[in-house]
Amino acid sequence: MIDEMRQCSSAERICNLLLAYVGRFGATNLLAGAIPPPYASQREQLAHVVLAAWPEEWTKRYFSNGYLSRDPTIRLVRQASAPFHWSEVSDLCKVCPFGRRIMDEAKDFRLAEGLTIAFSTIERHPVGFSIAGEKLNPDPLERLALQLIMAYAFGCASALIGGVNHRKSVHLSPRQRDVLHWASEGLTVHDIAERLNISSNTADTHLRAVRERLRVSSTIHAVAEALRLGLIS
Repeated sequence: MIDEMRQCSSAERICNLLLAYVGRFGATNLLAGAIPPPYASQREQLAHVVLAAWPEEWTKRYFSNGYLSRDPTIRLVRQASAPFHWSEVSDLCKVCPFGRRIMDEAKDFRLAEGLTIAFSTIERHPVGFSIAGEKLNPDPLERLALQLIMAYAFGCASALIGGVNHRKSVHLSPRQRDVLHWASEGLTVHDIAERLNISSNTADTHLRAVRERLRVSSTIHAVAEALRLGLIS
């Protein structure tokens, strides 16, 4: 997936690749975008969408009625929640009647079940990436892979849309590249330390420095950005 997305020349092509990938879980739609500031206009809200394969009529209703500011899934994204299935929302936050209404209305557009992943842009603005369908069956073990693929896809699409590439502004030391490479292979901090013959504290320090230089909040997102920018392979 990552190799194919790297060669995409448009956000639409990335979107199509993603739909084919998430279809294995029963997802038929996806939407990704940075969360705009509170009270942003409808036009500003729509301008923050980067990847969209969402029912058109639902999109119109959602943004014209100001659902973004009342949607409980968006609240969880702003809180940088771990990936969550929509069925878990009531357990993760208090859902008001209006928020419940939003989620119920989505079912009328074949968005009965969904999975949302939260991360941040290079400027550290919250991003929500959702996949949805009538029946979603993602393997819990696939959530890590989804986080990586979605973060990578969002970075690629954002660069294509905005013509932005941050490669020149980021430099990683050889040791930082080594640590991040082994993190991309799925090794824990302890495993990386053993592989490189350094302490776990030193390995963790390198990973924190990498996240800071790439201006992301998670190691998975750091791996995605480093792959996108060619800092690791």
